[in-house]
Amino acid sequence: MFGALDVGGTKIEARLFDNKLDVLERQRFPTAKGSYEELLQALEGAVGWLDQTAGTKVDLGVGLPGLIDPATGISMTSNVPATGHTLSADLSARIGRAIPVANDCKCFALSEANGGAGAGYRTVFGLILGTGVGGGVTVDGKLVVGHNGLPGEVGHFGLPAELVQRHNLPLVACGCGRTGCYETLLSGPGMGRIAKHLTGETVDSAAIVARAASGDATMRQVLGIWFDILGELIHTIQLTIDADCVVIGGGLSNIDGLVTELSRVFAPKMLPGVRQPAFATARFGDASGVRGAAMLVAGARK
Repeated sequence: MFGALDVGGTKIEARLFDNKLDVLERQRFPTAKGSYEELLQALEGAVGWLDQTAGTKVDLGVGLPGLIDPATGISMTSNVPATGHTLSADLSARIGRAIPVANDCKCFALSEANGGAGAGYRTVFGLILGTGVGGGVTVDGKLVVGHNGLPGEVGHFGLPAELVQRHNLPLVACGCGRTGCYETLLSGPGMGRIAKHLTGETVDSAAIVARAASGDATMRQVLGIWFDILGELIHTIQLTIDADCVVIGGGLSNIDGLVTELSRVFAPKMLPGVRQPAFATARFGDASGVRGAAMLVAGARK
């Protein structure tokens, strides 16, 4: 058996998997909002549940929202109090066994490249579109780690001037400290910013998608701009890594007809003679990230 923890801003998702990575049991625990010590205690409690449920000490991995320096293990996180800490080393010392920690978007990409929607493709880009925008790159089913653990942090590419000018888009300060990152307009809150800029109305992404589906012309325009931004981002990704397949996850991957519309808007953006990658939505849905965290140890043992 294998275990995994997917750490979010409000919850820790714990799952126990069999050797085929099918889910046996699952449980959710609240994420500590205070100190790093409280976070470690919450994670230790979740590991205890996994061990108790399995009847033995299980190998497990952890998915974390943030960057982990592959050289030092130091984290830079969002929504959880782990910035500046070596979470993998500290948790491993408490638990008494090695516990690898990886970025949650990269865990998603690893999962979808191995048995998921990206199975059978050599180079897979897993792209999360939700509260934030991020991803991971796999080649032959293995994560590309890079010098700083950065591959896939495409939400912090800068919006191109041509796109900003065409739609008169606002340039918004990003949580990373820069201004005009893709994440500021392509995330769920970003879609709301587009609507606010276009109409003056405060509306969230779920309402935008629902109203567009019901025929609201203004919200269809908002969604059209959002798709144009998404197509432009994937064009940049393709110019960089030339993926065979792009798998999309996160809450916004549930938009009806997303793959079809993305293929349509992406086609005219490609350079002449370039082949389009396969587009797909996540096979394992919301469970894909935690499945990928289990693969951090399952893949190593196999």
